[in-house]
Amino acid sequence: MKTFIPAVIVFAAIFFACNSNNKKESVNAATKDTTASSIVTLSGSSSMTQLLCQNWEDKEDVDDGILNGSSSDLEIPFHGYSFFEDGLVVQNPRDNLKVGKWTLNEKSKKISIVFDNGTKQVLQLNAIGIKSLLLKEGKAKAVKYIADGKRQTNLLDEPFYPANNKWRIKPVKTETDSAIKSRVIDCVHFYHTFFKNNADHEFSSISFYGIPTCFKWYSGGISIINKEKVGQKWIDCFYNKDQALQAQQLLENIISKKYRWNRQEPRWERQSADVLLQITDSLR
Repeated sequence: MKTFIPAVIVFAAIFFACNSNNKKESVNAATKDTTASSIVTLSGSSSMTQLLCQNWEDKEDVDDGILNGSSSDLEIPFHGYSFFEDGLVVQNPRDNLKVGKWTLNEKSKKISIVFDNGTKQVLQLNAIGIKSLLLKEGKAKAVKYIADGKRQTNLLDEPFYPANNKWRIKPVKTETDSAIKSRVIDCVHFYHTFFKNNADHEFSSISFYGIPTCFKWYSGGISIINKEKVGQKWIDCFYNKDQALQAQQLLENIISKKYRWNRQEPRWERQSADVLLQITDSLR
């Protein structure tokens, strides 16, 4: 397992030199400076549509502490919805995510969703506030969801926006080396947005529960899981196990390079987001 967790004594001089260079690298025009927050609060909004467009988590799942568990292939499902202003929606972004399109009839307060696989869902919006949502499907008991009343101004800065999660959709046929590399790049970029979003929202902790990965995360370091320990969720993002391990090897090779850690940044999540941006550029 290759890693670039900093050794305090051996690499002190290297990191001192790196910290003096605060130049930021970018993936594309949509990617912003990792230190810059583009969060807007919804405290002044009274529109149902505007309030709905954020990341909602099942309150019962949150209260049960599911997000505090460790990620594995034998996980308790974590339920939620991410609604977006352009009419896209992701159901259960931390589980077996489903992407679709949604519309809201404000008169009847019904949310209609058509998923990409052709299935449909109708939800009754019983109540909504800045940080709370009550949805009911059919005769089932109404479910309460919670959020923090904030969202990114740029949809591409939202980690669970569909375009940032294409790498999680299993391909229907074997992929070329180039396609596997593109999938890996998209994965690293997803984690860049995930870390940055966590810092932007100023969450007190970060949970990777339910999300496929072959990374191991540390405060001030990143490493790659050994081939023997790669989980089924990672494998299911690729056509087969061989291609999943090919992707893991690609990351293991790139992780050994030297990257700049901004030790002046107080939040380790934002430090990691910046390094993941550098890794994305190294893969291109």
